[in-house]
Amino acid sequence: MNDEKKLVTSGSFLFISTLIVNAGNYAINLLLGRWLGPSDFSESSLLVTFMLMVSFFALAFQLTAAKYIATFEGDTNQQLQGVFISWLSKKALIVGFILMLFVLILSVFWQDFFQTSSYLPFIIFGLGLPVYLLMSVNRGVLQGLLNYKKLAFSYQYEMWVRLFVSVALVYAGYRVNGVAIGLTLSLVITWWFSRMSFQKPKKANSIDYQDITKFLLTILAYECSQILINNSDIILVKHFYPPFEAGLYAALALIGRIVYFGTWTVVTMLFPIVIKLEKEGKSHIKYFFGGLGLVATMAATIVGFCYFYPEILVYILFGKEYLSVAPLLWQYAVATALFACSNVFVYYHLSLEQHQPVWITIIAGIAQIALISNYHQSFKQVIHVQLLLMFVLFVTMVCFHFFKKR
Repeated sequence: MNDEKKLVTSGSFLFISTLIVNAGNYAINLLLGRWLGPSDFSESSLLVTFMLMVSFFALAFQLTAAKYIATFEGDTNQQLQGVFISWLSKKALIVGFILMLFVLILSVFWQDFFQTSSYLPFIIFGLGLPVYLLMSVNRGVLQGLLNYKKLAFSYQYEMWVRLFVSVALVYAGYRVNGVAIGLTLSLVITWWFSRMSFQKPKKANSIDYQDITKFLLTILAYECSQILINNSDIILVKHFYPPFEAGLYAALALIGRIVYFGTWTVVTMLFPIVIKLEKEGKSHIKYFFGGLGLVATMAATIVGFCYFYPEILVYILFGKEYLSVAPLLWQYAVATALFACSNVFVYYHLSLEQHQPVWITIIAGIAQIALISNYHQSFKQVIHVQLLLMFVLFVTMVCFHFFKKR
């Protein structure tokens, strides 16, 4: 009972901290939206979208670290954990350098494809990617150990550094380059503070690296689907629409995705808990329904605000230049809410070694790119494509869950 009380307390701390972090990140974007105007804000938003895309790769390493740290806990000493962390950190560093080279080499192409004013922000952003993936391994260790307080502080470091540096540099006249510097510097500083000490690694034959690699690849596949669903609409709109209109859509998406990021902490806490309880042979279904109920309640509340007060929200958050997209806000929020609820199903079954939901989500992500590429005559059409796909995805997840339980 004491352990459960401690878990609830630290989990609540992480939840509240995440709300503060999300509020801070939104404050950054709101200030940039007002200071830069729609055209430059579309470039700033593109950088943030790139960051979110890479964050899903980072999350794959974080969840892999969380799963196996939770699995190793109690079976062996810190030395075994140290061997695992050393191995996974090397893999993360390799992937980080590959992503960095990918961004740097194609920086001029990105400038042309997305109609941006310079390729320099892409270069600044790319330099921080290896450190970002290393930091994600550290976060996964904290998550697996259920050390939610230190995990929460790692997110706080990232947000506050980004807030102060980005705002200061943009105010000083560096505009989009200042945003890129703020992003990169926040990753480096957070990595430094998120490090943990373990015994000096030695070779451990009891670690099944093949099993770890298989799980990591599965998570990477799922996170790719997250990239497709969460970011492909903004990327495609940035490509198909002129900068001013792309900036309007970026603002719409930023508000609408409050649902997804506001409920993400629930999934973060659910994943290691279910793994731990499954390993101990204890029931975990109450955590699943509790998590799903919490996500659904939060999502419904946010959608309600977007439905009844769309113009007030857009005006307060971004200003009158963005009011034209207000009528579409609640529809975007509904699509995001359906995706957030689907995520609870996916991560619950992933923690039970059931990987079918991963492939279902990948199919939905590919379908979204194909449909938006063909149907993008208006913002309304783009959003309706996402509404339809996310509804089908959610219904499919519900059917899969009850089929498995039967």
